[in-house]
Amino acid sequence: MPHIPLSLCLSGRDVTDVRVRPGGEWVSGVLSEPGLEGAINRLQMWNVADPEVVVDLLLEPAPVNGRGLSGGVHVWDHDGNRIFVVTKSEGVVEVTLEDDAPTRVKRLPFDTSRSWSTPAFDYMNRSLFVIADWRELWGCKVGSGDPWLVHASEGFAMDAAAGADGMCLEWQRPHMPWTESTIYPEPSTPNVSVQQPRFSPDGTSFGYIDDMRGIANVRILADSVVDHDVVIEDDCEHGGPTWGPGQRTWCFNSDGTRVAYTRNENGFGSLWVYDRVTTERAFVGRGIHGCVSWEDNTLSALRSGARTPQQVVVYDTTDVSNIQRTILVRPADELWFTPEIDAELVEPSVHSVDNNGVTVPYRLYRSVHPPFGLIVWVHGGPTDQWQVTFRPRLTYWLSRGWSIAVVDHRGTTGHSRDFTEALEGQWGSADSIDTHAVLQHVQRVFGYRPERTVLMGGSAGGLTVLNTIAIDPDLCAGAVLSYPVVDLGELMRGDDPFETHYMPRLIGASSPDDPLLHARSPLKWAHRIAKVPVLIFHGDQDHLVPLIHSERLRNVVGAAGGSIRLEVMPGEGHGFRDPLNVIREYSFTEEFLNTLL
Repeated sequence: MPHIPLSLCLSGRDVTDVRVRPGGEWVSGVLSEPGLEGAINRLQMWNVADPEVVVDLLLEPAPVNGRGLSGGVHVWDHDGNRIFVVTKSEGVVEVTLEDDAPTRVKRLPFDTSRSWSTPAFDYMNRSLFVIADWRELWGCKVGSGDPWLVHASEGFAMDAAAGADGMCLEWQRPHMPWTESTIYPEPSTPNVSVQQPRFSPDGTSFGYIDDMRGIANVRILADSVVDHDVVIEDDCEHGGPTWGPGQRTWCFNSDGTRVAYTRNENGFGSLWVYDRVTTERAFVGRGIHGCVSWEDNTLSALRSGARTPQQVVVYDTTDVSNIQRTILVRPADELWFTPEIDAELVEPSVHSVDNNGVTVPYRLYRSVHPPFGLIVWVHGGPTDQWQVTFRPRLTYWLSRGWSIAVVDHRGTTGHSRDFTEALEGQWGSADSIDTHAVLQHVQRVFGYRPERTVLMGGSAGGLTVLNTIAIDPDLCAGAVLSYPVVDLGELMRGDDPFETHYMPRLIGASSPDDPLLHARSPLKWAHRIAKVPVLIFHGDQDHLVPLIHSERLRNVVGAAGGSIRLEVMPGEGHGFRDPLNVIREYSFTEEFLNTLL
């Protein structure tokens, strides 16, 4: 009897862009709730001493919301009396507070037709810096003048930092932020990726994350606290790939003497504190943390885990040898915390397989019910990773007796720069070879049978799944795909401003007509894919991977005698947001699996 209702897998209350207000007595964040015409956002703050005390800071104009565990929506001035917020309709606004309550909202003179992100306020309490359209850095002296253009990148600009004249993350085509990037105005260093530049709240210390050592670790520049550059050397990465603005996996404390940072431990996570004076490290807590922020003795973050629905937490850092955690906000549906549902939540175990000298990690979620089957799930990107955050989609299938193996094939981030770069020139080959090795390993070691194994993947993960089937169709009973990449030539002819330029480096092809593209595309292997039933979902407004990909796969696999079903999601892009379409996706998938097995 399934225990997880589908309603729990639909979009619910969510919090993004968490920050500690200067003084350490309040924590602010963007609360998002589902509405009839899309998400309803509001900026709130919660009292650290009494979480029941909640203040609405901004409802109209509505703030934008962050992405997952990231932020980039609002920033406090250094007195804690004003907040600067990116809104949906009015650009950037200033909210003034008196006695812990908002008293005035004023629109700043930024162009409202543009997309703004990551406001940063300088330590002199005078100027705001913000990014426009992922391309330009703008500044504005608050209360005394029009905005000015600080820097227009020929490539991409992201994550403003409030130096004397403004700073930001920048990279140029044909690079991606994880292949080579820099902090404007500094020139880039060949084959070095940089991310998350920031100052301490008092403006005296500056640092960022780079992978100069091959691992993405925090680097702090010399200052009055420590007279030489310091890298928090680790065998774990401290930040993920820059897929969007506002990632905050590390931060300074108020005076820059200590640093909080996260560790990626084979997809699991933990939060630590590093003392710059003593060089000692203190463990803070387990879980995936994002939106890390620190003022006075209040360290706050968004926290999640396999068994932990998203929560806003605060840590009292008065005594680093005995750090206490308090849950400040728990936005998830209360049903997740009932004993029946809690019993369905599964912590994965970490495994790996040696694939001709390449160690390929994967995490296995084993259902608490009698084994019904195995899902091998491949993340998208392909340079991404599914860390062990709370994923209702996984829990839904676990509650129905499916165990799930999540593959970290070559190209996955979180395991070092070398492991990510190992996919370059090999996409469509190395990723599927690694997934095939994991598939064989988990079946052999844990006893799952091919006739009860299903492959799932979306976007780049769909390409990997299809090419894995082509290697050996007898190892699985079927596949479920969402907006899969199918035609690499079509992808290279695309016009996506963020990723199209990266395709030649990732695939290893020189032009859309390179024969290699046909060899790596699942369309070539239709006669082998036709041996396995396939269900596909694709949005008709997807501009990143257009619907033509799935339509071509349906045509060639159908012509080869295969069983393939394409469900077109009206009005959806690269990812499904309409609850009715999400319900269709789950329902049709469950029907497909039941028929299959």
